[in-house]
Amino acid sequence: MNKFILYGILLLVYLGLSKSLSPTEFGVKYINNDEALAEIINGAPVSVILTDIHSTGFLIKTFYHKYKIIYGFQAYDEIIIRTSRSYTEKKKPFLGMSIFRRYKEDSRESFTPLPPGSVFIGNRSFGSWVTQNSQKVWRFFRVYRQIPKYLEWNDFVPNIQIYNEIIANQEKNIPYYGENKEFGIKGSITQAAFPKYFERQKPEKVDLKSFLQTYLKENFIN
Repeated sequence: MNKFILYGILLLVYLGLSKSLSPTEFGVKYINNDEALAEIINGAPVSVILTDIHSTGFLIKTFYHKYKIIYGFQAYDEIIIRTSRSYTEKKKPFLGMSIFRRYKEDSRESFTPLPPGSVFIGNRSFGSWVTQNSQKVWRFFRVYRQIPKYLEWNDFVPNIQIYNEIIANQEKNIPYYGENKEFGIKGSITQAAFPKYFERQKPEKVDLKSFLQTYLKENFIN
């Protein structure tokens, strides 16, 4: 049989079966909008940070998001969610940012993309404003000193000006990437915190023959 015809047949088989044979989809929740995300997040105060975006499949792709869920009074969780291409494209610019938060006081919810942990800044249950180098900066209480580590803040220290910008942008539902745009897919803090994502984005050569051989070996040949 002509090898090009064989490759074509194998490709059709792959396209027809790849999604149904993907074991990673079993038991993984699916969302495609903000409201669906809010439904699977419990508790308050809570901040949901988009920490990774990944896709599987050669031509028919399945998209996944990884979230870090930061709670005020317990250790953080990490979950992987299956989602749509359109929702992925919508959220991609906000990698490393808080894309959902819920406030404890009134269970108010917000989907405005903000620096991670914005729900805790200014909340006097978690810290206080202190004067440092002639400006007011936010300092977590000692008992909550692990929260900045969970948030991957590195050397980021929010000041009162940043806090005011967070409040103003949230009221207008306008994304806020930080005083120097440190957060988001182009932000320096995000790129330092999640190097594996950016490493995967580097272009690589695709050998169709090797790909199909590997796929068949892994899925059909015992």
